[in-house]
Amino acid sequence: MTTTFRKLFTLNVAHGYYSDSCRDFSFIVSAAMTGLLRNAKLIAKALDGKLNVLYEVDEGGAALVPIAGTKLRFGMKLLNPLFSNVTEFSVTTPLFRNTGSVASLDPAMEVVMTGRLISHAVTKTIRPVTVTVKDSAGQMLQTETITTANNRSTISCDLSGQAAGTYSVVEDYPAETETTTYYSDIELLQAGVFGVVEIVIDSDFYASRPSFTISFNAKQETLKYYVVAGNYNAAEFNHLSVADNGFAEDGRPMINFTRVTSDAFTTDEISPGMLAKANDKVVLFKSQALVARQEIARKNIQLSKNGDILIKHLPQIGADNVNGDIIIHISKP
Repeated sequence: MTTTFRKLFTLNVAHGYYSDSCRDFSFIVSAAMTGLLRNAKLIAKALDGKLNVLYEVDEGGAALVPIAGTKLRFGMKLLNPLFSNVTEFSVTTPLFRNTGSVASLDPAMEVVMTGRLISHAVTKTIRPVTVTVKDSAGQMLQTETITTANNRSTISCDLSGQAAGTYSVVEDYPAETETTTYYSDIELLQAGVFGVVEIVIDSDFYASRPSFTISFNAKQETLKYYVVAGNYNAAEFNHLSVADNGFAEDGRPMINFTRVTSDAFTTDEISPGMLAKANDKVVLFKSQALVARQEIARKNIQLSKNGDILIKHLPQIGADNVNGDIIIHISKP
């Protein structure tokens, strides 16, 4: 007997920093979700940063166990400790879902990971405040009003017996409302996941086999070349320049640089005294616009003196650099 599987959907991770696929994450399947996949005759296989979910078919090619309407949940485990250095991302713990369109992911939602207990710090000191805990369907699980007489700064809600997923804590003040979204899954919490992905299966998946993509933007920053020159006289030093002569060859926008003398450095720059020895001269060449980090080095960003190329390919910002500062030492005998 032959067992046949077909693709149900694919989950990809894309990142503007990389020239190829992003392999910064693995996907975690909880014990509860493993059981669901097994009962639904599904296989989840991760390879090269991509997750493929397959379903078993009968002799006629139909799903052996149709699961339209079922929600699948996966944790995203961050593998790259330098991810924050190359990524422009404001959400601390993201939840990705396909609630707006079944075939694409919504923008990342900020959640707070928790286990079976929500311990919520009330965000404001205004009293009275009514604090309500709701499940993902909007059903109220707990509500209480905190006043100046029974004042406290935190509330707790026991989620034992509740399903894994999102829970909201709503704080109703006299003139405003604050909402915090929690995500309850004790296994994913203990695994220290970066984020969570929830995919609700639609009946069209069996024909369309959608490909979902989680996209990250590369970090953008001002590129700064600090040139420290030894044994250069004033005339030679003043003829130093940095120019991007490789943008056409690389097929990218040109990076323009501004020359900043050491006496014009601001508090955002490295102090010249930290860079130079006695009699050294320091000048800064900084990009006029923000520059996105990329895995492949940009070619032919060059340091020249009066038209003569001193360094053909200036070094680029690596993933291990926390900012766009690069220090270049040159000297004459």
